[in-house]
Amino acid sequence: MRFLSINRVEPGAVLAKPLYGNQGVILLRENVVLTENILSRLKAMGYTGLYIEDEISEGIYIEDVVDEGLKLRTATRLEEIVGNNGNIAEMLPMIKDIVSSIISNKDVELTMRNLWGHHEYTYLHCVNVAILAVSVGIKLNLHPDELIYLGAAGILHDIGKNKIPAELLDKTGKLTEEEFAILKKHPEYGYEMLTSSQELSSVTRAGVLQHHERYDGTGYPRGLKGNEITLYGRILAVADTYDAMTSDRAYREAFAPSEAVEYLMGNGNQLYDNRVIDAFIKCVTVYPIGSCIELNNGAKAIVVKNYQDCVLRPLIRLVETKETIDLKNDTNYLNLCITKLVI
Repeated sequence: MRFLSINRVEPGAVLAKPLYGNQGVILLRENVVLTENILSRLKAMGYTGLYIEDEISEGIYIEDVVDEGLKLRTATRLEEIVGNNGNIAEMLPMIKDIVSSIISNKDVELTMRNLWGHHEYTYLHCVNVAILAVSVGIKLNLHPDELIYLGAAGILHDIGKNKIPAELLDKTGKLTEEEFAILKKHPEYGYEMLTSSQELSSVTRAGVLQHHERYDGTGYPRGLKGNEITLYGRILAVADTYDAMTSDRAYREAFAPSEAVEYLMGNGNQLYDNRVIDAFIKCVTVYPIGSCIELNNGAKAIVVKNYQDCVLRPLIRLVETKETIDLKNDTNYLNLCITKLVI
């Protein structure tokens, strides 16, 4: 199987993974032949990409660290609770399910890719940040209970945005100084919203408060630096930045995973903790399995396998000839390199 932007999926393609709707209910099961009518309806619903099965991607299997249905159900439930001023602690069972899934699949390649666009960005982003943060926590050998506290901080880190005017969050142009000052209050708003929930750990609340603090003291709301920021705050800063950069926003298109990783690495021990970055880059993949990439000779290929010790040179399959090339180990192709990820 491979991933394609929905705009590049042709009628007659075979769906390789189920598609989920609201509440995590399956809309289409795998092996459905996609007609022009189905594709039109999916586009109208806001789907941005699909996993398809075709001849060039035969034998490529993409396993999920966290089930797509669980991710969507969690985002939906969070939206309901925040929108209705419900009990935030009701999220804990879903958070535990996510943590258990990540622990069980800790050796599976982590691919952060949203297929659906029919949810508000904030809630899907929160689930993604939780998944990324817990994955980093595992690399840092945190105890399972600590992973739950960290996952909760990830899920809840942006709930304070519920108190920020929607027109400010959705603004396509640059924020004024006054508008940015309002936006910068959301970590404190989130922290205040969680103080009444006795079921949540104090370290979870601290992570929510500190996810925009920066290692050199230039962050907000308190300008903490170095180890004055809790480990959860330092982990969330990296996870939040990565997912925000690699997601389409109202004011810009998404950056490629490679660009986001390079940004984080370039700001190690300045904006972000190097120890956290080192753990993070062992979790994410620059070129996920099943992705279409372009080489410096103009050829297009599908990523078949990644090497954790050489993330920029995976095993690939050429689209035109179906030839398999090992960019890491085959010395005949040292002059070949990947120039971009084709979405």
